[in-house]
Amino acid sequence: MNSNKFAEMEAIFNPRSVAIIGASPGVDMATLAHIKTRIRDRLFLVNPKYTEIFSKKCYPSVLNVEEPLDYAIISVNASLVCRMVEECIQKGIKCVQVFSAGFSETGLPEGAALEQKLRETAAGKIRLIGPNCFGIYCPRSGLAIIPESTEEEGHIGVIAQSGSVAELFSYFGRTKNISFSKVVSYGNAADLDCPDFLEYLADDPDTHIIALYIEGSKDGRRLKEALTYAAGRKPVFVIKGGMSDSGNRAARSHTGQLTGTPVLWRSLFRQCGAVQVSNNDEMMNVAIAFTHSPMPRRNGVAMIANSGGLSVMQTDLLVSEGMNVPRFSDDTIQKLRKIVPVAGTSIGNPLDAWPLFYRTQRDAGNMAEIIRIIAADKHVDLVIFMFDQFRYMRRALREGAGEHMQTVTDLMLEGCSYCRDVLGKPVFLSITLDPFLQDEEERNVDLALKDAFQQQGFPVFPSNDAAARAVGALYKYDRLAMTSRT
Repeated sequence: MNSNKFAEMEAIFNPRSVAIIGASPGVDMATLAHIKTRIRDRLFLVNPKYTEIFSKKCYPSVLNVEEPLDYAIISVNASLVCRMVEECIQKGIKCVQVFSAGFSETGLPEGAALEQKLRETAAGKIRLIGPNCFGIYCPRSGLAIIPESTEEEGHIGVIAQSGSVAELFSYFGRTKNISFSKVVSYGNAADLDCPDFLEYLADDPDTHIIALYIEGSKDGRRLKEALTYAAGRKPVFVIKGGMSDSGNRAARSHTGQLTGTPVLWRSLFRQCGAVQVSNNDEMMNVAIAFTHSPMPRRNGVAMIANSGGLSVMQTDLLVSEGMNVPRFSDDTIQKLRKIVPVAGTSIGNPLDAWPLFYRTQRDAGNMAEIIRIIAADKHVDLVIFMFDQFRYMRRALREGAGEHMQTVTDLMLEGCSYCRDVLGKPVFLSITLDPFLQDEEERNVDLALKDAFQQQGFPVFPSNDAAARAVGALYKYDRLAMTSRT
């Protein structure tokens, strides 16, 4: 992206002042989202029906605001949008985000005609995001799309054709322990489109990984160029909405854009160097992995579990993701046999060593020592720790299970920290977090374990499958990057 275009995009994502046209005291997402952020003192509410909203002055028009304005969010009936854009142009506003729907996504001729009129109104005079979109979340500038948006800055950039996908990332990032540089929902893309945002985030130093949700494109050649440009500079992961016939039809009705065949899209992503993932959960887990894990040196995975059957299924899944679950070396096996009881366990990879969850003495071999032994194996590049043990502890230890679990948590953290910080090998923790399977006590214990590991910067996943697929995504990206380098 040339320097002038980059500067223009920087100004859009970092406005000095914002107007919300159509602000109201009711369920007004834009006003509720921005009234709390660092831009609140440079926020101007516009609606001729009110003189004050949330104790803040409300203006009849942007033309009545004395201060200069850089950015406007328009949330009015679609029939009024063009007139509001004309007022923004007259005011000297640089960019408008149109939240309003009722344009080409309706599939109706009048909706398409209204969008064309909007495009013509804005052309060469003002930049336009949308219509039919949530707009921008940028923690550094204070732009937000939901009231729960935090001001914590991160390094994940999200580009979403769907407002709900952008909202999902912005909301659940808090519980997943990930944060964002920029998130943008661009909707029907009457002006600024996916390639513009790809090129910008590719050059944005605050963005280290790009997550893209796309349903269709108006200019396939430009999208390919922008996607290749971005993937050549940082990891790009893509969800393509509408890969089935029914999904394709739904995508066309959602944003009114051309969608193409699944084969074409898979080929495009592969040629550009982007990694395709299946759904929001998988994308979120990829973001967790890249945020909190170093890249493994190779693809050798060790698993610590407490179930033989589950670990067999996870082995199959890891292999299908391109990973290797190697045999431990003879030296590792000998060390494990000195600690792990033979009966009811499995001394191999995956390792089922459940009795060690009940051994907490420092001089008797414990979970920390097990992790150190496995991590030191020359065939192991990454460790997945699958924890699903508390309900068994509760049966065996009863009232003492909670206190015992605190000690076990400390030992797990000790061993996993050695693996990551001393040996430089990633550790993924899987904790089954399912309100349909757990009672309140078990859920609270597992959440405490999740929080303890997240506070130490470890990637934590809500299921064994999620951890395995995130490991696979790391490996796929590494292979793509290696291919591009050669």
